[in-house]
Amino acid sequence: MDRENNIDQHGKKNIFRLALFTGELMLRNGAETYRVEDTILRICNSRGFKHVNVFTSPTVIIISDERFDGITFMKTIKNRGININKIDLLNAFSREFVSNKDLSIEDALIQLKGIEKAKSYNQWVVYIGTGLGSACFSVLLGCTVVDFLFTYITSIFAVIIFDKIFSISSIPSFSTLAASIFIAVVGVSLSSLGLLSQPNTLIVGSIMPLLPGVSLIKGLRDLISGDLISGVARAFDAALTATAIAVGVGFVLEVWLRLGGIL
Repeated sequence: MDRENNIDQHGKKNIFRLALFTGELMLRNGAETYRVEDTILRICNSRGFKHVNVFTSPTVIIISDERFDGITFMKTIKNRGININKIDLLNAFSREFVSNKDLSIEDALIQLKGIEKAKSYNQWVVYIGTGLGSACFSVLLGCTVVDFLFTYITSIFAVIIFDKIFSISSIPSFSTLAASIFIAVVGVSLSSLGLLSQPNTLIVGSIMPLLPGVSLIKGLRDLISGDLISGVARAFDAALTATAIAVGVGFVLEVWLRLGGIL
């Protein structure tokens, strides 16, 4: 009788729950699909479970013992974001769990819950960094000092609007659309008041934090790794976000041009 048969069903379920929780946290914080699946398999294999199948997409994780009497666990993922710090902590945790056979399930769960509650930078630090990044990008487009300051302020308020609407609706594309409309309205309004020569640099610089670059790259990496469903889903999500930006900015600019504005 192999090692896996010596482990009782209760212990087996605990390992599966631990692996599922780890995968859930990784997926919620922006990890690639292949990385999530590899981590889950390594956790299960480290405790003697060799007959494990894992299916992961951006919205669901399924772990199953492929034998006819095997158990199956499934978890749906409702909210996703990007938190590189937590992904790094989860990678370190998985390596420790795999290498340290004496680490108990209870202690491992305590570590995971600590990672789940781990705080990143203060929200205002993120906003300030976002503003600086957007304003510096507008410099590449030849902005003036006034353009720099207005881009800095506008991008901060745009991200705040995105976060507030997303906390209510949980629809990223709708939040992106609202933030894009706000950016375009501010740009054309300041231009109409004579505070900006043209709204282009402010609009382009301020929409930088909204662009789905990370989602697109992760989708491409999933496609390259052979995770076709996840790759297509992530790429489609990135396309929706890009479309929302284009529609929001394009609508405001079209109205402004019809009213006599000049780009």
